[in-house]
Amino acid sequence: MNELIFNDSTMSIIRNSIYLYAVENKTISFGKECISLDEYRGSKKEQGKTGMNYFLLSKYLSVEENVLFTAKVLYELLDNKRQHVDQLFLDFANKQDITINLNVERILYLALTFLFSLGKVTIIENMIEKVEDEATL
Repeated sequence: MNELIFNDSTMSIIRNSIYLYAVENKTISFGKECISLDEYRGSKKEQGKTGMNYFLLSKYLSVEENVLFTAKVLYELLDNKRQHVDQLFLDFANKQDITINLNVERILYLALTFLFSLGKVTIIENMIEKVEDEATL
C-alpha cells in the first residue's frame, strides 16, 4: 500500500515550498498554465468592487429595490397626514403585497432619506409628514 500520510508538519513544508517558489519566480502554475502574480494582482485591481446603484433598474433587481420607485410610493401613501414610520412601512408592504425584510427596510429608509433631502417630507420623532409646496397652493 502506497499511502501518503500528511500531517501538520508535512502540510507546512508543502505550503512553504509553494510560497517560496511563488516569491522566487513570481508565478504560480495551475496544471499546464503558468500565471504571473503581478498580472494577476493588476487584473484584480482593475476589476474592483462596484457599489450597488439604487437608482437604476436591471433584470436582476426587483422594483422594490429601486429607491425612486419606493420614494414615489411612500410619498403617495402619506396623503397629507402624519404617520409613524412603522405604520408607513406596513402600509407600503400591504400596498406592494410583499413582506418586509432587512433589505426592503434598508431601501425604505433610503427612500425616506431621499424624500427628506428633497424637502418633500419632515421627520419629527418618528412621525413622517408630507410638506406642502407653495407652488401647488
